[in-house]
Amino acid sequence: MSNCHIALLEAVHKGDSSQVVNLLLQGCEQGVIDSALCWASRYGNVEILEHLLRTGGDPNARVWGGFTPLLWAVMYSSNADVIHILLQAGSDVNHFSSRYRQTALHAAVIRGNEMFASLLLEAGANPDLQDRMFKTPLLHAVQKRQPSCVALLIKHNCNVDLSGWVSGLSTTPLTLALIQGDLEITKMLLLAGAKFSNPAIYHSFTIEQYYKTVEDNLDIDVRPVYLQQQCRVCIRQLLKPHFLQKLRELTLPRPLKGFLEISELDSVNESMA
Repeated sequence: MSNCHIALLEAVHKGDSSQVVNLLLQGCEQGVIDSALCWASRYGNVEILEHLLRTGGDPNARVWGGFTPLLWAVMYSSNADVIHILLQAGSDVNHFSSRYRQTALHAAVIRGNEMFASLLLEAGANPDLQDRMFKTPLLHAVQKRQPSCVALLIKHNCNVDLSGWVSGLSTTPLTLALIQGDLEITKMLLLAGAKFSNPAIYHSFTIEQYYKTVEDNLDIDVRPVYLQQQCRVCIRQLLKPHFLQKLRELTLPRPLKGFLEISELDSVNESMA
C-alpha cells in the first residue's frame, strides 16, 4: 500500500477534509481515490465525498467484494444527503455485491431504513431482484417484521409472490408472514394480491389454517377480495416499468387511482392497533 493510499485513508477516517484536498492536489492513483470514496460514503462525510468525486472518484467503483460507494453508504451511513449525491453522480442503483448478490435496496430494507429504501426506489431500484438466497427485498422485510418497508415495496409494485430461502426452506412472503403470525403484514400482502401456496415443506400450515387466519382473525372474505386484488395486480403489471411515474401522469378518477395505489395500506396500521 502506497504512502498516498495510507495518508488519504487516514485523512478520511479522521474527517480531515483539508488534508484530503492537499493529498488530492499532490496526485493520487484512481484506485486510491476510489477506496477513499467508499470510506467517505460509509462515514457519511458529504464534504470529503464531494472533493473525491470532483477529483475523479468513480461512483461505481467496485472494491472489497464488489461493494460500491452506494452500497457502503446504504449499509453504514445515516446521512441521506450521501445517497442523493451518489445517485446524482451516476451510481448504479441496481448493482449487487459479489458474494451475497444484494443490492442497495436489499441493504436498506435489511437495516429497516424506509427513507433510504424510498430514495432508491424513486431512483429506479428494481424491487424484484433476488439475492444469493433468492430473497427479494420484500421477503427480507417480511422476515424482519418491517411493515413500513413492506408497504413501501408494495406501493412500488413489487412482485409479492416471489419465493426465496429462509432458514433452509423455500417460502413466499405471504407464507412466511402467516407462519410468523404477523397479521399486519399478512393483511398488506393480501391487499396486494398475494396468493397462498401450500408447498410440501410447509405441509403443516394447511389451507384450512389459512382461511381461518384470514377470515376469522382479519375479517376478510377471501374469495371476493382475491378476485378484486387479481384485477388490480393485472392493471398494475401493465404499467410496469416505472409504475408510480406512469400512474402519476395518468388522469384517472380519484377512487380508481386510489385503488391502483392500494391506498388501503395507509390505514392498515390503524386498523391493526
